[in-house]
Amino acid sequence: MSDELTKNFNDQQRARYEKLARARARGSEPYPLRATRTHRAQDAIDAFTRDGKLENAQLAGRLVAFRDMGKITFAHLQDGSGKIQLFFRQNVFGAENYAMLLKEYDLGDFIGVTGNLFRTKTGEITVEVLRLELYAKTLSPLPEKWHGLKDTETRYRQRYLDLLSNETARNLFLARAQIVRAMRKYLDERGFLEVETPTLQPLYGGAAAEPFSTHHNKLDRDLYLRIATELYLKRLLVGGYERVYEIGKNFRNEGIDATHNPEFTMMECYQAYADYTAMMTLVEEMFGACAHAARGALQLSYQG
Repeated sequence: MSDELTKNFNDQQRARYEKLARARARGSEPYPLRATRTHRAQDAIDAFTRDGKLENAQLAGRLVAFRDMGKITFAHLQDGSGKIQLFFRQNVFGAENYAMLLKEYDLGDFIGVTGNLFRTKTGEITVEVLRLELYAKTLSPLPEKWHGLKDTETRYRQRYLDLLSNETARNLFLARAQIVRAMRKYLDERGFLEVETPTLQPLYGGAAAEPFSTHHNKLDRDLYLRIATELYLKRLLVGGYERVYEIGKNFRNEGIDATHNPEFTMMECYQAYADYTAMMTLVEEMFGACAHAARGALQLSYQG
């Protein structure tokens, strides 16, 4: 490990790079091409709850908690479905492997485990690990465990850290995906055609906003990132389609705050032979479908 590479590292980063170098010196690839998994964390928990037994389960995820208690160690593995507790016993896992676990693994590492599930005395479903593999060595420490990531600027500029340390933020993105899926399903079932209209436009319109502009070299003309999809969607009605919609990006060269972003997603839909009361009903019903998809209820708590 060169001094030039590590001169700006803090102590934790330097220690992790040294562990990376030791792994390679042992002939162990710290970033293997493949990872083996038979169950996600929640799937394994569900299977054990249903059957009362699950053996030789293979799981993969990030190591997010670690409690060394001498000859036994508890840890938590987190994947896209949730968390599951891991349990290591020195006399089962093997003395050499156990020493390697304590010395060479860090919070944030991506790992694969194989083991049998059981329920602890406190009732928590846990994997007793029989085999451990390193899938990706993490070279920077995670945000501090108890206080998490609080700085708003960092949360917005490094969203991946926010998602890593903030379950509420992760759940918001999941809810957004469910809402978009429900919106699309609602419109599709009512005969609306999903379309894509131009993002680069020779004229901007459909809203009162400043555009981002660019220049097309081959055509030698100025173009604009769209500020709305309205005008092209209406042209499709002229062309004979009776119900159309688009879910896509719009761009407005204006201010930025917690509720405004220059690049944002908008849904616009249009239908022939309908007035504003029909559209009001459509929007009300669609909001209900989205709420039910994201939260399973039509009555929700908003801002406490």
